[in-house]
Amino acid sequence: MTSRMSGVRSVLGVSPTEPDCYRTVGDAISSARDGDVIAIRPGLYPESIVLDRDVTLSGSGSPGDVRIEAAGTPVLRVTAEHAEVSGIEFAHSDGEVAVDLQSGALHLGECEVAADSEVAVVVRRGAQLRADTTTVRNPGGAGVLAFDGGAAQLTGCTIRSVGTTAVVARSGGVPVLVDCAVTEAKGAVLAADGGRGELRNCRISDISGTAIVVEERSELIVTGTEVSAVDGVGVLSASGSRPVLRDCSLRDTTAQAVVVVQESAVELEQVTVDGARGHAVQVLEGSTADLSECVLTGTGHDAVVAGADGTIRLVACEITGGAGNGVLVERQAAVTVRDTKVVGTAATGLLATDQARLVIDGGEVRECQTGVLWRGHADGSITDCGVRDNLGDGIAVQSDQPVEVSGCVAERNLGTDVRLPGGEVPALVEKSTSDSAAAPVEPGGDTEELDDLLAELDALVGLDGVKREVETLVRLHQMSERRAAAGLPSPPLSRHLVFTGAPGTGKTTVARLYGRILTALGVLRSGQLVEVARPDLVASVVGGTAIKTTEMFNKAIGGVLFIDEAYTLSAGNNGGGGPDFGREAIDTLVKLMEDHRDEVVVIVAGYTNDMRSFLAANPGLSSRFSRTIEFADYSSAELVTIVEGLCRGHDYRLEFETRAALHTYFTNLPRDAAFGNGRTARKVFEEMLGRQAYRLADDLDAGHVALTRLLPEDLGPLPGSSVGAGAGRVDEERIDQLLGTLQALVGLDEVKAEVSAMVDLLTSARRRQAAGLPVPSVSRHLIFAGPPGTGKTTVARLYGSLLAALGVLAQGQVTEVARADLVGEYIGHTARRTTEAFDRARGGVLFIDEAYTLSSSKGGGNDFGREAIDTLVKLMEDHRDEVVVIAAGYEREMEGFLAANPGLSSRFSHRVRFADYTPDELVTIVNQHATDTGYECTGPTVAALRTHFATMSRGESFGNGRYARQVLDETIAHHARRTRSLTEPTMDDLCLLLPEDVPGPPSRTS
Repeated sequence: MTSRMSGVRSVLGVSPTEPDCYRTVGDAISSARDGDVIAIRPGLYPESIVLDRDVTLSGSGSPGDVRIEAAGTPVLRVTAEHAEVSGIEFAHSDGEVAVDLQSGALHLGECEVAADSEVAVVVRRGAQLRADTTTVRNPGGAGVLAFDGGAAQLTGCTIRSVGTTAVVARSGGVPVLVDCAVTEAKGAVLAADGGRGELRNCRISDISGTAIVVEERSELIVTGTEVSAVDGVGVLSASGSRPVLRDCSLRDTTAQAVVVVQESAVELEQVTVDGARGHAVQVLEGSTADLSECVLTGTGHDAVVAGADGTIRLVACEITGGAGNGVLVERQAAVTVRDTKVVGTAATGLLATDQARLVIDGGEVRECQTGVLWRGHADGSITDCGVRDNLGDGIAVQSDQPVEVSGCVAERNLGTDVRLPGGEVPALVEKSTSDSAAAPVEPGGDTEELDDLLAELDALVGLDGVKREVETLVRLHQMSERRAAAGLPSPPLSRHLVFTGAPGTGKTTVARLYGRILTALGVLRSGQLVEVARPDLVASVVGGTAIKTTEMFNKAIGGVLFIDEAYTLSAGNNGGGGPDFGREAIDTLVKLMEDHRDEVVVIVAGYTNDMRSFLAANPGLSSRFSRTIEFADYSSAELVTIVEGLCRGHDYRLEFETRAALHTYFTNLPRDAAFGNGRTARKVFEEMLGRQAYRLADDLDAGHVALTRLLPEDLGPLPGSSVGAGAGRVDEERIDQLLGTLQALVGLDEVKAEVSAMVDLLTSARRRQAAGLPVPSVSRHLIFAGPPGTGKTTVARLYGSLLAALGVLAQGQVTEVARADLVGEYIGHTARRTTEAFDRARGGVLFIDEAYTLSSSKGGGNDFGREAIDTLVKLMEDHRDEVVVIAAGYEREMEGFLAANPGLSSRFSHRVRFADYTPDELVTIVNQHATDTGYECTGPTVAALRTHFATMSRGESFGNGRYARQVLDETIAHHARRTRSLTEPTMDDLCLLLPEDVPGPPSRTS
């Protein structure tokens, strides 16, 4: 079963059928010594495992191929000091705990815990769990529980379909989640009874109760995390607890976003609350909330509420919109508001009532029903605040307690600007008729130039969120100067920024303006912009990267260093080997930013998701880039505005009909990866000029009006209309190359003929379209029917690349999905999942593996698989030129799939049949893979392989090419055992595979 050499780690094999292997995992563990590796072959292992020694359990094959399941007792119990488990699915039911870490340490990698138990994973006193890229499911109970000091570090994990709470920390338990997703649970995180924990860059969604609960003197730190779609409260702090949220977003909660009760406290820094149907923040019962640089928008009730002795402090926040008051202070509560903006609330901007206290220092209140109001027995003060353009009174005091009003600007309010008891207007209230009073001159910098630059920023099309963020940064710098002048310490300010968003959204333009704004403020010396990308920073030799990065950084001293597509520095773009010079550039950059922290502003830019991985590449990056500005895609109306601006700059004009046609064009334009926002608008403008020139080429009498007027006919067709949604350019050389790759595949003669015929048909349609002839209706969607391992995914990738080379698809990428990626667990969830998968495939191929499972009525009850099919049919019609769908599966079962919806057969008019590989073809596959990995099969070895494939029994799920690769893996393993004892092996010994290395054929293949 295994052989041992003194001091050498051994490999023990486990298989339910193969020779020379242990039959159970438990037997292998009993025979193992510390440091051994237990290699578990694919199969089902019904046993309860006790991992009591420091060994590694490694599952072979694809995810889910190795499944260990138990009922009642835990499927895995750990007491080893340090054990590792990878590539295994653990299934458990009818018990308290599925995976139980009783002591020691466990590392889970790429595993799945599928439980129907009270708790899926328990980490007990002193035990330590480290899990990477692991999935936990438990519809019957909780996900992960750490208690009595147990610690759990989860990175890149998914916790979903949880019946109660996904992650629980109790009595000193410390779970830490990094880059994890928590979805479809009753609760996301619970810290109780002194529990502690941390969430970094996580995603929490689809929660049916309170998402995050921190109670009973517990602590939780949450950074860079998104919480959305919560049917309840977003965050609840109770019983003396202390949660902290930084750089987070809370969206679409059906109740309050944040609730603080029972003498607890919460700290919110740079937190966005959007679309809370209840309050954004509610503080009661002697509790405290500190909010700094937070943005609260669109609440369904009062945005910020303090009551019952609650205390709230708001600094540099923004409250926009909402169905109630911006800030409500009632009973004996107290609220302090500094440098905060309240805009457009349906009721009062800031309201104090009962015996409450409201103190306002700086900021502005505008466009609300009433600006600021004290009534009842409330008291407080308002100083240096701008109160404008409100629909009722600006500042109103209806309280019998003293309220101090001084240094404010109250104007253009439809009611009374300032209404005090007895009607008096205090002399300290400044009346102004100019907008300049809203921005008092700050010490330092050029105020006139600053106003011009902010006006230039405001003139840019769209970018409302970006403008608001830059304005906030300007105000923070001004406030820092004011505090310094008053002898107060300056607040911590990080001037370095992360710009996230799609191409063409104005990131470089705003970066250039930001540098000039900081110069006008006196923060930077010169404000020049030095724009670089990975090639400007990264060298190909050791030490060269640090030199190049330092040179570019020095050029930016006194100004802004703008690093476009910064995520490429952390993406391992070093050709697949050697040192990662991109990481060297990051490390150099972090040191330079520290050494010259007052001389250079660094802005890094790129796609939103990719920038998260960039910030995680070095521990110093997140602290230096504490503020992220999101650049959203331009709307259709904004794209039309951009084209209009280009017309004005080049003395052209758009007719009314042309403007309407442009709006329709941009509305219908595919927003795939090739979409360039402002760049796309410029491209459309330039193409319109070309068509206008062609239209007027023979009209020698065209006057000034005709030469400047753009008509609807100057607007070309949408990309890919009729034949496809590609760029329109045909790459003949690429087509020939891809067809050659297709023909070089082993076997698949019928497949090659079908795909080649489809290419010919699409080429003919393209030519007819170019010649102005009618184009026949061509359905590009395909059915791939056949057993597993016959190359369906490989051919799908080639087909997508061929369609891109033909100009039919924009990109040709393949998005692979199965039933689990499309089907949800409640009404409406499936349509959303299917649409999200379809959107990911825009411009390419959506490959649905085992598509017949969508029509097989899994699970009874509501047939959500049919809902996925119905949604798919509609999406295929609505986006027929943007996505090609390939549905794959067994030939017989695919007939049932096509019968599930009347629209499927017409859309999948072409079927490609994938046959089982012959023994000779399987031998060829083994030979090719052996050569690729540096091995060689002798003539007798080839004969032994052919005998193996010819005499074996093929079951329904025979793996074809996958099985051939498994045979090669076993052959190489036998070769390694055979040559292990050779003291001086020759090159032939190391490379030649002999007949005795070939495994015998199994009697049954499952």
